[in-house]
Amino acid sequence: MMARKLFLPVFAIALLAAFGCGGGDGGGGTTTPTIACSDGGAAAADSITMTCGGATNATTEEINVVIGGPASGTTSLRGLNYDVTYDPSKVTFVSAENAGPFSSGALLAATAFPLDPTPHVVVSIQQVGGDPDVVVNAGQQLVLMHLSFVVTSGVTAVAPTPVDFDVANSETTPPTTGVGFGSSLMLSY
Repeated sequence: MMARKLFLPVFAIALLAAFGCGGGDGGGGTTTPTIACSDGGAAAADSITMTCGGATNATTEEINVVIGGPASGTTSLRGLNYDVTYDPSKVTFVSAENAGPFSSGALLAATAFPLDPTPHVVVSIQQVGGDPDVVVNAGQQLVLMHLSFVVTSGVTAVAPTPVDFDVANSETTPPTTGVGFGSSLMLSY
């Protein structure tokens, strides 16, 4: 009889411990960190910017490279060449992808230089041969490319860290479009 009286309280304590009776975030439970992104909003007229595309999993963020159309008329592009700076001790560049306005045969190259004094990614996408220009209409917001970054292996927390265009090393093809590069975003984990 004594064994039975002890069994119920011991069993209840074991169940509470097994299911983590922490009572919420502050009571001993744990939460899994996820990557977060914040940006400056839509691209201004005749400007290329980066916007948050959304997390593809807990540690990977897809970033959209977006052009804002002109105030009036259209802008035509054959390609883009740009550098993106980042902190490789916090995030790692994964890939660059054509978002669709450039032809499926467009030439795309992206190479990361994480050990340079200013770590960066060099990205270029160019239409080939007789493929038509990418045309951006007045007031349009057009996603040109996607860049993916992942939290650097072994990192358990990232305070907001910038991912920026290196404006001095960024241009459109042809370079006379009048389109500028600007507006960074922040990744955290």
